[in-house]
Amino acid sequence: MTGVLEFGALLARLMGHRTLDACVLSTAGGTGLEELQAVLGGRPPTERLLRDLGPVLSLHAADLFVLAGQPVPDDLTPVTRNPHWSVSPVVYNTMVMPAENRRLLLDAIRAQPLVSREGRGGTDRPHHRYEPGLGAVLLELTHSRNLTWLCTAKALYAVTGGRIYLSAPTIGGIGRGTVEVTPELVAGFAGLLGIPAPDLAAAGGVRLPDDLPPLHPRAADVAAVIWEARRLTTAQLEEAHLASRHLAGR
Repeated sequence: MTGVLEFGALLARLMGHRTLDACVLSTAGGTGLEELQAVLGGRPPTERLLRDLGPVLSLHAADLFVLAGQPVPDDLTPVTRNPHWSVSPVVYNTMVMPAENRRLLLDAIRAQPLVSREGRGGTDRPHHRYEPGLGAVLLELTHSRNLTWLCTAKALYAVTGGRIYLSAPTIGGIGRGTVEVTPELVAGFAGLLGIPAPDLAAAGGVRLPDDLPPLHPRAADVAAVIWEARRLTTAQLEEAHLASRHLAGR
């Protein structure tokens, strides 16, 4: 993918961020050292390797598939493809509720029973077609969380404390390569995705300056809610919305 590191080079950087060498990573991930070294040398990773590396790198396996430029397996996609599914109201309530209630909301979302999925979930619309590059990776990572362009714009606004205020078409332009991916945008996307900003910057060879404004203090909780909510059906999400309104005192 143009503008994005090959997975082996990216994996080497991720290992460097965590001070892991190949021997330690292969042992912790339960994979062969020879296979891991081959991937570091440029061989495409297998599905099994990407699944195994996720927990060791403290990244979601679904995100590793996106970063590797591979389709996310059906069982790692969001549960629903309902076009009316939107986590934005829950995000808003998360931003305004007390810290102790955000933990209660996450517990409530995680307590929802898992449903049997029927095929592939997540957003997949005709206009979600992007030019290869870092912008496409950022958008695919948001779609893996069932976020549309509009939901992504609202989440960016929340986690950056209102500093990044973009329209839905502008979000689409990021994926299509018509909107520049600035260091501030990378940091904002990292906040809503719950991915360390240096990891996301490494994928596109972006240098993050030391004076980037901090994310909103509640960004980590918002990212956790967005991720956990992807396993909810539309009906379950409505229950989470009602719970979030109560916990926000609205």
